[in-house]
Amino acid sequence: MFKSIIVTGASRGIGRAITIQLLKHFNSNVVAVARSEKDLNSLKDHVEKDLGLLGRLEIVIGDVTDDQITERAVQKSLDAWGKLDGIVANAATIQPMAKIADANIQDWKSQFDLNFFSVAVLFQKAIPHLRASKGCIVTVSSGLANYPSQGFGFYCTSKAALKMLTSCVASEEPDIIALSIRPGVVDTEMQQVIRDLGAPAMPPEQHQKYTMLHEKNMLLGPEVPGHVIAALVSGRATKEMSGNFYNWDDEKFIDLQLKA
Repeated sequence: MFKSIIVTGASRGIGRAITIQLLKHFNSNVVAVARSEKDLNSLKDHVEKDLGLLGRLEIVIGDVTDDQITERAVQKSLDAWGKLDGIVANAATIQPMAKIADANIQDWKSQFDLNFFSVAVLFQKAIPHLRASKGCIVTVSSGLANYPSQGFGFYCTSKAALKMLTSCVASEEPDIIALSIRPGVVDTEMQQVIRDLGAPAMPPEQHQKYTMLHEKNMLLGPEVPGHVIAALVSGRATKEMSGNFYNWDDEKFIDLQLKA
């Protein structure tokens, strides 16, 4: 039987990769949520025309900081497939990048609305249905949830809060598996934003590290961690993983990694 999964930030990067992996390899239907109508329609065209997977993907166009959008995503899954089995909370922003002393607190609040509070609202709306399906939540986290980094104070604190929120869901909901995954340094638009806009907020050597990873082709393709995350949310996560934070390439996930 097919699983029914919501993926936020699904129109590009890691979210798009997770969506495609779920559809192609893990017997899942997907509700893809993102702001870009153009990118979501492009994804739907690829899934239906190139992959030939009809009736397997629903899209919700809108900003997840709007509670009505998250509610619509949950309802879309219920209307289309009668259930909800999993959530991948992927939508996030790294902007603004600024040192805390120089930052605009309103910008910080806006980042928390996306990176943290929108996910909390989605969890609230989804939990009753995930209880019924004994489902799974995977939050796409970051190493910056665990350690400070100059210029990323907003992002570090929002991701740390989200990691704890995920662990609290695991603690409170025995019928739901909830875990956080660090996807590694991935070749996405977020990395480009760091290279293009991050220099004023961080030490030169720190910015050079991000530039070097790109120049030397050391960034992961989104499908690499995306495959692992898709496997976990669609049924491969186990109860003992619930509440924990893992790197995408943890030894527990060797059998889940994308084969060359």
